[in-house]
Amino acid sequence: MEEKNNMSVTMNHSGIVVTDLDKALKFYCDGIGLSVRFQVEADGPQLSQLLGYDDVQVKAAFVGGIDGHSLEIIEYISPKTEVRDAGELHRRNATGSAHFSFNVTDINAVIDRIVPMGAVLNNPPVDLMDGYKSVYLQDPWGNWVELDEDAVHNEQQFTVHQRTSVNPAPGDVRL
Repeated sequence: MEEKNNMSVTMNHSGIVVTDLDKALKFYCDGIGLSVRFQVEADGPQLSQLLGYDDVQVKAAFVGGIDGHSLEIIEYISPKTEVRDAGELHRRNATGSAHFSFNVTDINAVIDRIVPMGAVLNNPPVDLMDGYKSVYLQDPWGNWVELDEDAVHNEQQFTVHQRTSVNPAPGDVRL
């Protein structure tokens, strides 16, 4: 890869689209355990230009955990949020099918909370390696979510480098 001099890149936020912002806030905050950072209703020519729709209007909320990264949850008011065709909704291997991952301390407790809220589990959680359990699921709007229960992360969540089993500190690989 080409090295970029004098360039600094950090993650800003990730975003998803839902049909019901209030229901999504219950799912991601009450269910998974994130916190609301702020909510906004927005419209105007700049937003229309950014999103590529005339007279766009959205409701959005930014939620997050203790790491500082935010998940932007967007409900389109105008044009109204569209729902994907059912045949496309559950295709994990389709291009454009993205996911985001959350480290949780008790994966089974989170699953027990979010399934009644509309989560669709792909399979039960699996132990990928010693101390690392993972599950793929979809939120009620078809967005892919990975939950990880990681003993390494739970032991020491953050240093300068976010430490997880799949993103270990340099020289700290354990399989």
